[in-house]
Amino acid sequence: MALTDLTHLWVEAAFSSDALKQIPEHVKIIYPPGPSIPPQDDAKEVQAILASSLVTYDHSVIDPLPKLQILVRTGIGIDNVVVPDATARGVVVCNTPDGPTESTAEHTVAMLLALAKRLKQGNDNLAAGKWGPRTGGLLGIEVVGKTLGLVGLGRIGRRVAHMCRHGFDMQILAYDPFVTPEQAKQLGVTLADLDTVLAKADFVSLHLPSTPETYHLMNSTRLAQMKPTAYLLNMARGPLVDEHALLDALDNGKLAAAGIDVFEPEPPPVTTRLRNHPMILATPHSASVTVEGRARIESMAVERVLAFFRGERPQDVVNPEVYK
Repeated sequence: MALTDLTHLWVEAAFSSDALKQIPEHVKIIYPPGPSIPPQDDAKEVQAILASSLVTYDHSVIDPLPKLQILVRTGIGIDNVVVPDATARGVVVCNTPDGPTESTAEHTVAMLLALAKRLKQGNDNLAAGKWGPRTGGLLGIEVVGKTLGLVGLGRIGRRVAHMCRHGFDMQILAYDPFVTPEQAKQLGVTLADLDTVLAKADFVSLHLPSTPETYHLMNSTRLAQMKPTAYLLNMARGPLVDEHALLDALDNGKLAAAGIDVFEPEPPPVTTRLRNHPMILATPHSASVTVEGRARIESMAVERVLAFFRGERPQDVVNPEVYK
């Protein structure tokens, strides 16, 4: 196999960087008109897909692409890719898990600080022509010495732990059954069970994939375990949190506030209260949307495709069984 064998590339969403300049000039780049398969004339020729998050890549999308050989999901999440369907067709699936780490970790810490300092309330207060009072809703807290509870200690969770431990002298508790005590010690993190993390943390930050086991992990029971003065952060995946339980906890003073970047579904309905609740700071799944973050993710995704057509095994293959 050689790069000359690549002739048609489907790009789900426009890139913000110039990463596509790495693609040889002879390759036809196809942008679908919407969240659907390409036009029929082009579909039969597509060999590679650079996927985003709005298309569900199951057999209904994959099967009409007879020449498809590789699908690369930009970013970490592959929950919109039905990997068994791709594997059954012999399609290699990759992602770029290292790409969004720094941007998402920084976004998490920014959310944490914004909630603690009541930035949303202060901004809205000033925009309404007010100045004070400097009590009540405008009264923030310091984060130095507070306890951060991390649910999931992967790439992003570890980076957040480092920032908060070294930047703000926060105490770090973490729940992750796949992390050893030795690894936690090196990170300056104390491992604990989920009940303990939720009960003791002043800030709880979620860093888990969306799986059947993690669906609505933060339900009414789990939220009730948190301190009423605590804050919930979710920069991971929307289905981790039961939004109705979250709104109930906030409405009834069982939780101080929440910072969320992800929703279920996405985009969330215009009518949802998650968009404008006074105690929710929300962003549109933009934690990794930085100049540097997008350039890194997009360049990695393109490199996965190029490596495959150079006859190499690309990095971060999520269905290695396809090579058997």
